[in-house]
Amino acid sequence: MIRLAGISDVPAIQEMIKSIPGLWDENWRSDVVERAIMSGDAIALVHLEGDTIDGFLCSHDVAFRGYLSELVVSPSAQRKGIGGRLLAEAERRLSERGCALVVADVWRDAEGFYLAQGWSAPQVVLLRKRLVASTALSEGDRKATPN
Repeated sequence: MIRLAGISDVPAIQEMIKSIPGLWDENWRSDVVERAIMSGDAIALVHLEGDTIDGFLCSHDVAFRGYLSELVVSPSAQRKGIGGRLLAEAERRLSERGCALVVADVWRDAEGFYLAQGWSAPQVVLLRKRLVASTALSEGDRKATPN
């Protein structure tokens, strides 16, 4: 069964992501899954087998396109069509919102899965930059922030 993800699902989702070696990024905020699920533009879905969450997908309507930020299936439940069903549901929901294109940065071991689902590699370069977390506001931000 596929349903919308909720806050009560966060511990199980985090555990599942961490069960795949190298997938959990230690630089992520401790509340990254909660923030993704609660984001106003999010379509966060879980797949359940009985009462057990064995799949999670989070996508976002970012106006210019849809963005798939995470798709993970528990290692013990892989190759059973769960990822494909989650992906199809997210694509349907993004299309209903008017998104004509969805993009994703995918885990290195999952490229073949996406290609089999009809995805293709775009003619773009994916770049990244690690940001340094800061709790202090800059001088300009302090002046612009009302008291």
